[in-house]
Amino acid sequence: MRIKRVKMKNQEVKDLITSTFNDVAKKYDNNKQFVISAKKMLDIIKKTGKSTNENLNILDLSAGTGNITIELSKQYPNAKIYAVDISQEMLNVAKEKTLKEGISNIQYTLQDVENLEFGNMKFDIITCGYGLFFYPNMDDVLKDICNRLTDDGMFVFSTFTKAAFQPYGKIFLDLLSSDYGIKPPITIEEKLLETKEEIEQFLHQESNINYEINDIEIRYPMDIKQWWELLNTTGYQGLLTKLENNYEEFETKYLLLLENMSEERTIDFNADSFISVVSKIRK
Repeated sequence: MRIKRVKMKNQEVKDLITSTFNDVAKKYDNNKQFVISAKKMLDIIKKTGKSTNENLNILDLSAGTGNITIELSKQYPNAKIYAVDISQEMLNVAKEKTLKEGISNIQYTLQDVENLEFGNMKFDIITCGYGLFFYPNMDDVLKDICNRLTDDGMFVFSTFTKAAFQPYGKIFLDLLSSDYGIKPPITIEEKLLETKEEIEQFLHQESNINYEINDIEIRYPMDIKQWWELLNTTGYQGLLTKLENNYEEFETKYLLLLENMSEERTIDFNADSFISVVSKIRK
């Protein structure tokens, strides 16, 4: 059974996203699946043949703590790279990492992806790691992104598959709903981009593009306590804060359920993803 989410106004959704990721920013990089997927995204971008020596304009949307941004900088040292996010705390972490790496070609700015502040600037590469499904007006964002691409530019984005985080994510959401009446907010009408069919339907609104969808496997064993920490350091954290005084009770109930279905308190963590590459049809 799929949990019905609670519909919220656009600004309410954005405020919730901002506060959630501000809260988890300093621990966000404990989740190594995001580093793994960033490297896999760059592997795919490299295969497209973009010269690493070109003076490219690159834009990373929902840059978070800079995992993709920094990988882009390493691959394209002569590029001008712009990274935006709605969470200042996530950007602060990204800036600290960039400084430690001695990287100088990245400009971080606090921006709402639905209202980008780049005027008529065009980009050779635009990336977005696990961000599209958070945008209340995702269709409009895609149209804007395609308009901002150069003639031979590309848009590369990642989304989780339907199998990602399962079955443990469903158990988490079911328990929150059944015992505490807490349900996820809705950002868009079930457009989670978690199947190839959903991605294709989403992309078909743009008639002058080509695309490819790559299956990416990200799996490794994880202690259930590590899984609990992951829930507290990703987008799930916004739901956990709603528990307030029931937080510890929920933790005990939930982890007991996982213990009963795992061996030696270890689960098979799944962060399988799709990495999609969009390019304009050359006229």
